[in-house]
Amino acid sequence: MSAKDPNEAAQNARSNLIRMSLVVMAMTGLIAFMIGTGRVQLYDEPIELTVQVTQPRSWTEAGPLILAVKTTLANNTGEAMPLEIGSQCNIFRWFLTDRDQNFVQSQRGDEACLDVPMRGELEGKHSISGEYTLELDPARVKPGDYILFMNYWGHERREPITIR
Repeated sequence: MSAKDPNEAAQNARSNLIRMSLVVMAMTGLIAFMIGTGRVQLYDEPIELTVQVTQPRSWTEAGPLILAVKTTLANNTGEAMPLEIGSQCNIFRWFLTDRDQNFVQSQRGDEACLDVPMRGELEGKHSISGEYTLELDPARVKPGDYILFMNYWGHERREPITIR
């Protein structure tokens, strides 16, 4: 067995410590990025509204511009949650702003619905979904970045979108 030079052993230890520090910093940065961008949540919200917005066709001046919106309201608790809304017309409401939150367009009031109160219950650990088609006016909405504000069963969500 040969004796190692103390300077060489110290250099190896320093090198290993630097590598381990870089790995820990990279892991910490990755975890912070994942949590900060919402890709990982540390806990489930008791009531969670998620939204998926797609644009089936590209914008044209001839329009209309259509957005497909899928909403999901999840009850992550073990208790039933009452659902109550003043009118069937208000189950899903929306309006659109530019990225500076200046009003651009909102839902028209001419959609067919029953103007009666709606009541229900969302069981614990269950969810409900809805699919909606939004028709945007190409004279008001041009390609660019917007914020879509939505209300589904009294729960609000804002979703940044890009019109292409």
